[in-house]
Amino acid sequence: MSSIRRPFLSVAIAALMCLAAARSGATTISVGSRITISPTTFAVPIEISGAVQVSSWQLDLHYDPADVQVNTACDPFSGDIYCSPVTGYTTEGDFFAAGAPFNLLNQGFVDQDPVTLAQTGLLFDVNGAYGGPPPSPSGNGTLAFVEFTRIGSGDSPIVVVGSAISDASVPEPGTLALLGTGLMLPRVRRFLQRTH
Repeated sequence: MSSIRRPFLSVAIAALMCLAAARSGATTISVGSRITISPTTFAVPIEISGAVQVSSWQLDLHYDPADVQVNTACDPFSGDIYCSPVTGYTTEGDFFAAGAPFNLLNQGFVDQDPVTLAQTGLLFDVNGAYGGPPPSPSGNGTLAFVEFTRIGSGDSPIVVVGSAISDASVPEPGTLALLGTGLMLPRVRRFLQRTH
């Protein structure tokens, strides 16, 4: 490999490693402690920690439908603060509070058996997007609350599978300029060697 190609390859590998590191942050999405609403209903907070400039998030919840079910019949006009007139059984947490009222929240879809229409134990594609001024929020907080009804003891695990998209994973203009300069240096050096 020529000495001119080695710096190009080194810069390209370094740039890819930086982008991968920015995307792979230590952001964690988890289920928090259950909040009792009534003897038969509770809300589950969906927590985020280690977030860096999160602009949007998406998650699925897996649960035992013989023990708990998403409370699709919640009543937002009964004083239930975990039931929204707009998004029903999913309500926004405080993590995106700086973006209110311009944030977006999709309550997700309760998977149902096509014959019996019974819940199968999956709430999928719950997602939110930050609508406020930059930068997007960082740190720890509550993304959302999901309301459930107890069918059995209500003690079975609720498992979250989720991800967050960070504005920090997109390189800033200065980073791109530095990368471009690093990629062009070998070519400029080669041009100068030919002209002298």
